[in-house]
This record gives sequence, structure tokens and C-alpha cells, in this order.
Amino acid sequence: MCLKANKHLPIHFVLSFFLLLWGCQSGQNREKGDGEGELLTSVTIGYADGFSIDHFGEYTKVTIHNPWTKEKKPYAVYYLCKTDTTTLPPDGIPLKVPLSSLVVNTFSYFEFLRLLDETDAISGVTDGFRIYTPAILHQIDKGEIVDLGDPFNPNVERTMSLKPQAIINSAYAQLDSYSERLVQAGFPIIYSLEWMEKSPLARAEWIKLIAAFFDKEAEADSIFTAIEGRYLDLQAKVKDVPHQQSVMAGDNFQGTWYVPGGNSFNATLFRDAGLDYRYRNNKESGSIGLDIESVLTQFGKAAFWIGCEADTYGELAEKDAKYLLLESVKKRQVFNNHSRTTPSGGNDYFESAIANPDLILSDLVKAAYPELLPHYSFTYIQPLEEEAAREK
Repeated sequence: MCLKANKHLPIHFVLSFFLLLWGCQSGQNREKGDGEGELLTSVTIGYADGFSIDHFGEYTKVTIHNPWTKEKKPYAVYYLCKTDTTTLPPDGIPLKVPLSSLVVNTFSYFEFLRLLDETDAISGVTDGFRIYTPAILHQIDKGEIVDLGDPFNPNVERTMSLKPQAIINSAYAQLDSYSERLVQAGFPIIYSLEWMEKSPLARAEWIKLIAAFFDKEAEADSIFTAIEGRYLDLQAKVKDVPHQQSVMAGDNFQGTWYVPGGNSFNATLFRDAGLDYRYRNNKESGSIGLDIESVLTQFGKAAFWIGCEADTYGELAEKDAKYLLLESVKKRQVFNNHSRTTPSGGNDYFESAIANPDLILSDLVKAAYPELLPHYSFTYIQPLEEEAAREK
């Protein structure tokens, strides 16, 4: 078989030789086929920095880049083949495609799989009670998908009992104990790093990566091209607005108000939606922590507040009466991202939004410039209910 890892390779490249279920035949003693080792084509990646896809004679090489190192060493390399007689290089994870069985430990991939019509491949998930997607919840209820528990400490034994061909797991700077145990047991991990991308279209473009594991690259390219077109068309609409509306973001969490850095995903969304954001020229890609007084000083006059963690203005006032000093609150132009939720805590914003940046952008434009989208209804965000806030 094609499993040719050696003991000198990083742990996430080492797979057990008995995994006939997942591997292609080694072909180590066979003559190389025509074009073996010769790069034929590479998939065009227009926005994402985190991965690349290269086609060789009889296999596809998928590389996930390491965002935590300046070196060119990848985070993971996969060699995808379609037959059991394919010769593969020894420096990566071999997988026979298309996959038919997956454990998914990150909600953001549900929509990618739905768009590719591959949700039936999901055999296990984590935090099932927090899932929003109705079809997946239905499959959990029917016992077709197993809930493996806490995503930070999933049930390893139950994961193994499912015998998935691969497991999608969020990647971190260091290999987590769950991934390490599964790798040692011989389970291929497809690492999720789309959350490190800085722009909405870059995150959405990761549909191309997961599509390669299902031999659906053409479908993914078509889906992404349509999303990109809608996004860019809407972005063009707001370029000519006579006056940019100002915006603030985030909310107070345990005494600190976190706002997006200027090089972050949300700041990019604000720019593309034609919104004036105070930290637009900031170079941070993460969050910036502020106290409530700084928020009042810096964002007190902002016309809109996006990402509030309250459902009504009354609830907002109960949290902190200082919120009533904000112009966005006075004008009743505050929005949360609770439009599509479940009673148990599921929120579609954390599932399908990453794959649908055109809808997130549409939400922002609808909030700030409703005349540009007269027939559009909010997807992920919604205005706070008009319950009167208690003045103090």
C-alpha cells in the first residue's frame, strides 16, 4: 500500500501500515507510471493563503501551510489517489478518494459539505447540542451521526469505533492531545485552518480544499466563483455611497470589550460593506481589548453597533447602563448575530456564515444602507427588539 511514512517524519505524518481501509496500494516495487512525479497543474487560489493543491500524474498533493512559522515547512501534506496501485511520495498522509466517512469536529465545515452534497459522509460530530444545521441534527436524532461530546476533549474510543476514513479537526500551533492520540492510532487528520485567514473570501475559498478529498474540485470552483461574484458585485454597490456610516463592533466580555483589529476578518467585512470603522488602518489581525470608557470615547458617536450580545434594548440596559450613552443605542441601530439560533445554543452564524460571505456582507449593507437592498431580508444578524431600555 501507499503508506510509506518513516520514523523520522513528524507525528502527524506517521500512519500505521495496517490501514488498508484508507490507503492506496504502495506500488513501491512497480515501475513509475507516465507522468509520475511530474507537476501537471495547480489549482488557482485567489484569496486564501493557507493551502495549495497540485495535480501530478496519478495523484493530487494537498498542502496545508503553517501560519505560525516563517519557514516554508507545511503544517500537513496529503497525497490523494483514486486507485490501489498508485505510487506516492513518502512525506505525507495518503488517502484514497473520494472519501465516504468523516468525523467533523469543527462546525464551519458543515456548510462546505452541504454545498458539495457530501453531508451523508459525516459519521460523527462534537458538541451536537450546539449544532444549528437541521439536517445534521435530524441525523443525530436518528442515530446516523454520533455525538462524540466536548470538542476540546472528544471521546477517542467512540471516534475509533466509527472507523472514519478521516477526521476534520481544528489546527493549532501545537498538536492537541486528541489529534495526537488519533494520529498514533492511524487515523488521518484533515486540519482546519480557515479561521486563520484574514478576509471573508479567503475563508470561503477553503471549500476548494475539502472538495479535493471528494474529487469535486470542479464543483467547488463553480460554487466559489458564484459566491465571489455576488460578493464583489455587492462590494461595488457600496463604493459610491455619498456618506459612509460609522460602525462599532463586539461587546463587553468579563470586563474587557474586544474590537476587531484593522487587519482582521471583521474589519475587512466593514471595509467591503462601505462602513467607516475607527481601527480600519490598524495593523492587528486579532482583537484589541478596551475598557468601557475607551469604547464610549472612541465609538460613542458610531451610527451602528454590530455584534451586540443582547436580544433587547432592555436587556442591554440591564447589562450596563453606560450602553445607553452610545449613539447607536439611542438611534436603535444595534444588531446581534442571533437571527438563526436554536434553544440549546446552536447559531448558524458560526456554521454556514464562513462559506457564505456574500450573505454576511449583504446583512451589513442591509443594516447600514437598506435602500441598496430593498428586497433582501437579514440572514445572520437582526436588530435588537424594540423593548424600551430602562433609562437610568
